[in-house]
Amino acid sequence: MKRIILLFCLSASLYAQEFDYLLPDDFDTNEYKEYYTNDKEEHIENKKTNTPTKPTIFDYINPSYKIKDTIINLQNYIDKGGDINATNTNGNTILMEASAIGYYDLVDYIIDKKAEINITNSNGENALILSADYPYILNLLIENNADVNAIDNKGKTALLTAAEKGNIMSVQLLIKEKSNINQRDILGKNILMYAVESENLNLVKYLVEKVKVDINEKDDWGQNAIFYVTKIEMARYLIYNDIDYKSRNSIGLKAHEVLKYNNKINVSNYLQKLYNDE
Repeated sequence: MKRIILLFCLSASLYAQEFDYLLPDDFDTNEYKEYYTNDKEEHIENKKTNTPTKPTIFDYINPSYKIKDTIINLQNYIDKGGDINATNTNGNTILMEASAIGYYDLVDYIIDKKAEINITNSNGENALILSADYPYILNLLIENNADVNAIDNKGKTALLTAAEKGNIMSVQLLIKEKSNINQRDILGKNILMYAVESENLNLVKYLVEKVKVDINEKDDWGQNAIFYVTKIEMARYLIYNDIDYKSRNSIGLKAHEVLKYNNKINVSNYLQKLYNDE
């Protein structure tokens, strides 16, 4: 018998002004007034299976259901002996799926049903890493003993993922909760490099001016953060703060040459002109 497993796909909007109570009492949201959380919707392809086993937890979820209906379906599944920690073909649990789209109420319900917080999927990601763009979900998971220093298969923690997404509130929260600020991925990229790539200048300023990261730390290719800029404004800020924009990487290329190769023409031309003028 063939059946189609309909995987969970919900979307939710979380705004700082509406959910301040979900963050720690001493968390300063006013420091980042321009912060907002983008709507997210994770699309997961339906997959066919020929395995005639009993329904999985994902079969009880319908994208058109309201949260109340979803919870009723989940409760029915659990009452029938279903496993709250069952995984889909990507190795994701229902907690991971809900966390990845920022659905606070559903995450809260699933945790209350004793879901395991630190299970990892086939990419080595736990729910915390998948929720890196949602500080309210991060805080909820951390309150329930999520591992803030869990590392995925690419060497990334929730902190590096939050920096990659340019989410300053998530980054600040994770640093407050003692996430390793010095973590580097498997290519040696650090938090500043991910923040620079995200194009969030306020996040980069926070890391440079308040966290005091090493602005000239290099990755495994001998490249500092200037090699990761995409905007002239970002390059100007890093140079103003004494980044070495003249250095060469491990194969002898300067930053403007690497950026030109990566089709970042404007910022490449800007750096080349600075280099030639000195």
